[in-house]
Amino acid sequence: MLIDYAAITHPGKVRKNNEDAYLLSALDGEEPIINGPARPLKVGEAGLLVAVADGMGGAAAGEVASREGLAAVSLFLFGHWGRSTPSRILEAELLEALETAVERASDAVLRYSDDDRTARGMGSTLTAVVVWNQCAYVAQIGDSRAYLMRSGHLHQITEDQTLVNDLVAQGSLTREQARTHPQRNMITQALGSPQPLRVILSRLVLRRGDRILCCSDGLHGEVPDPLIQDVMNKYYSPRRSLEILVEEALAHGGRDNITGVVLALNDPTIPLLGEGETLDLSHPGRPTHGRGFWNWLRGLMRGGQS
Repeated sequence: MLIDYAAITHPGKVRKNNEDAYLLSALDGEEPIINGPARPLKVGEAGLLVAVADGMGGAAAGEVASREGLAAVSLFLFGHWGRSTPSRILEAELLEALETAVERASDAVLRYSDDDRTARGMGSTLTAVVVWNQCAYVAQIGDSRAYLMRSGHLHQITEDQTLVNDLVAQGSLTREQARTHPQRNMITQALGSPQPLRVILSRLVLRRGDRILCCSDGLHGEVPDPLIQDVMNKYYSPRRSLEILVEEALAHGGRDNITGVVLALNDPTIPLLGEGETLDLSHPGRPTHGRGFWNWLRGLMRGGQS
């Protein structure tokens, strides 16, 4: 599969450390890219893994959490998906492997936190996308996001796992109120929590010409969706699109680390969008809700903030 991509991470204007990280990995054996320089990726039968993580925990712990989580996801998926023969495996097995990979990543972050007293309570968001068999399979933890750009329209694939988003769902807040709420960055799920995760899985059928943007809240929290849509709609190269989005995030304040990955899906094997075809996005399975998360989160917030 031919996929043009670009990835950028920037510390922003305020933070001293960059606790964000991105990952790109062709899942059939090539060494993954974690915050490294771009190189051509040969995407084979096993597909492509893309992920963005936003670490937290104070000092350098957030940097460790985001990278440890990404490395663990990549390693598990290679071992339990990439080394098999994906063409003979059911889609359900990929979804199971993806969910388990996120759980193992959370365990890896938690183990590191337990072993290093200076990193106690560290955590990370995670938005991971596997592009395989003309579909995108998405796993979500926290408030980093995945977007789809198709036919001039921007669609948010993921739902933020935040306190204010829960309040919006309950009808206690409007979307407009949520944008300026003082606790809008308080996440309700994170890698490294000692409690069971609520991994949100999504499946999206891809069409030729689609673009996928994965980004941390340092980008989508500063750049409004209409402006993201406007930039993505100009169909610059993935690199140029990201450069403009990072510039916009900085111009809007740059109060957090800024990270994004853009994939351009122009492979001729991917079908074109059919006339009258609608967005085919589903959420397989029912995630389980972890218990006791708030006790962990309160302790985390004393040491750092996402």
